[in-house]
Amino acid sequence: MKEHKGVISLLKQAEAKQRCALSSSSSALYHALRRRVKSCELISPYPTLFARTDYWTQLNAEEQSLHMIRALATLHPQWTFAGLSAACVYGYQHAYSLHDGSVHIAGNSGITGRDHSKLNRIYMPRIPLWKCQGILVTSPARTLVDCSTFSFSSALAIYDSALCSGHVTVEEINTLAIQTNCDEAAVAKLLRYANPASENGGESFTRGQIILCDFAVPLLQVEFENPNNPAAPYRVDFCWKLADGRIIVAEYDGMAKYADTTNQSRASLQAKMEYERRREHDLKTQGVTTIVHLFYEDVMNPKRMTAMLSKAGVPRLR
Repeated sequence: MKEHKGVISLLKQAEAKQRCALSSSSSALYHALRRRVKSCELISPYPTLFARTDYWTQLNAEEQSLHMIRALATLHPQWTFAGLSAACVYGYQHAYSLHDGSVHIAGNSGITGRDHSKLNRIYMPRIPLWKCQGILVTSPARTLVDCSTFSFSSALAIYDSALCSGHVTVEEINTLAIQTNCDEAAVAKLLRYANPASENGGESFTRGQIILCDFAVPLLQVEFENPNNPAAPYRVDFCWKLADGRIIVAEYDGMAKYADTTNQSRASLQAKMEYERRREHDLKTQGVTTIVHLFYEDVMNPKRMTAMLSKAGVPRLR
């Protein structure tokens, strides 16, 4: 299709700002953009929002959501983003699988027939306003209360990350939950197990699965001496120290995290495997009796993970 200087300029400006391009549906430029959507050069994830298809497909689900949010915040500066959309703006860790292409905003009135199918209004009689990255969002506490509707393991990652950020406290979340029409039991359970020491969303989700499978809650990021570099001690993802003296360690993703050889500046895979072998040897000399490597596929299969942790001797609560 023939190059259109206006389209090219609009898309470049939007990409520089890490958002979708915007165009009024009544403009001639809009029709030029729509023609390119039909030819698959562009994608339109929401009415009047556009992005180059090859640019859009290289973004992960969270980045795509943020591109939509930034554009819509420009188009509708009065909107207050809520739920998962607010969690994205705050930068809270979460699973990309939670995204379905929708945008979530707070509203104190009913849903109108004019709303697009990808716009989800979360009703709240009083909207606790905050601003993050120049975008109106619900307060961290309200955001977490709304995110409690996700599965326990998915929501736990968001709670861990929010508490780690220092944006909010357990007391603030608990107080708001009591005052809000929500599932107080779900919020209470998340607050009971949330831990800001979790290093990333994957580890939080894994811990959530461990809890759901009725295993004892592990210690997080326990440090062990590194004889080769005392200034950089080993830290393990999950650790159980049992009354009989056994120490069980579980690592999320295990050797898989070392298998990416696409970055040529990183050490060779062989060197990383040698480091992991030496690391495990050093851990065992310090009393670690068993080390379990949990891969994503194991975590997503409760029966398989239960079998692995049970075999390792991790105690169950029932």
